[in-house]
Amino acid sequence: MVSESQLVKRFAELSTSQQSVETLSLFFMHHRRQSQTIVHVWAKELVSASPDKKIAFLYVANDVIQHDKRKGGEFVKNFLPILPSAIQHIVSQLNDENIHKTVRRIINIWGERQIYEPDAIKLLKTSFESGIDKKISDDEDDEEQTNGSGKRKLNDPSSSGSNSKRRRKAKRKLSLREEIRRDLTISPIPVPLVDELVKMLQELENSPSSDADVREKIAALPIEVSDSNLLKNLRDKQEATDLYKLVQMAHGLLDEYNLRLESELRSRRHTAKILQAYIQAQERQIEYEEKNLEEHKSKLVKLQTIGEEIEKHRKNMPQDVNNIDMAPLPSAGDLFAR
Repeated sequence: MVSESQLVKRFAELSTSQQSVETLSLFFMHHRRQSQTIVHVWAKELVSASPDKKIAFLYVANDVIQHDKRKGGEFVKNFLPILPSAIQHIVSQLNDENIHKTVRRIINIWGERQIYEPDAIKLLKTSFESGIDKKISDDEDDEEQTNGSGKRKLNDPSSSGSNSKRRRKAKRKLSLREEIRRDLTISPIPVPLVDELVKMLQELENSPSSDADVREKIAALPIEVSDSNLLKNLRDKQEATDLYKLVQMAHGLLDEYNLRLESELRSRRHTAKILQAYIQAQERQIEYEEKNLEEHKSKLVKLQTIGEEIEKHRKNMPQDVNNIDMAPLPSAGDLFAR
C-alpha cells in the first residue's frame, strides 16, 4: 500500500516533462486499488502547487484516466466529481493561452474517446469557461487597484457614483453560507473522503462549547468579579487582595476558554466549507448520474422494442426449425466406405 506522505512526495517531484508524467502515471496505475486516496491527495496537492506546476497535475490525471478506461475505470469514476472545480482552478490560475488550449483539447479528447458521457463533458467545458471568466475578472480587479494608485478622478461624476455604490455594497456583511460559497468559488478545495468528514464531525462533538465543567465554573463565579460597582463594599486590604486573586483566576479561566472557543469557531467554519464542497460534488455527481440513468432507461426501452419485434417476427415464421424432418447424418463408416 502507498501512504499519503509517499503520494505527497511523488507530487512534489512532479514536473511537466513527459517522463515525469508517465512515471507517476504508471505508479498510480500500479496502485489503482487505492484510486480514491490517490485522487484525494491529487486534488489537495493541486490547490497548494505553484502555478507553473498545476498543468502537470492535469497531464497526470489525463494519462491515468485514459489508461484506466481499459482497466476497470476506477480512476475514471473517482476523478469525475472533482474535475470541474479542478479545471476551473487550473485555468483561473494560469494566464497562458497555450495552456488554456491544452486544457480545452484534453476535455475534447475525453469526449471524442467517450471516456466521459456528453453531459459530463458539457459540465467540464462550462467549468473551463468559468475559469476563464474568473481569470479575466481577477485581472481587471488587479488593474483597477493599481491603475493611478487607486485614486478616482474628482471631475468624473460617474466614477464618484460607482465608488459610492461600491462602498454601500461593502457595508453589507455576508452570511456564513455566502462567505463559504464565495471562498469555494475563489479557491476550490479537494473533495474530502467520507472517513475524514466523519472524523471531523466526531471531533466537534467534544468541542469547547459543550464543555459542561468549564461552563459550570464560569457560571459559579461570584458577581464581584464582573461588577465594578461592588468595589465600594470592600472593607479592608485583605478583602481587596482576595478579590484581586479571584479576578485573576477568573480572567485566566475566561481567557483560556475564549481561545478554545475561537479555535472551535475556526474548526466549524472549516468543517462547514468542507461539507459544502462535498455537497456540491455530490450534487454534480447526482446530476450526472440522473442523466446517465435517463439515457440507459431510453436504451432499455429501445431494447424492449427490438425484443418485441424479434418475438413478433419469430411467431410469424412459416415453421419451427426444430420440427423439420431432416435426414440423419452419415456415419463414419458410410463416409469411408468404398
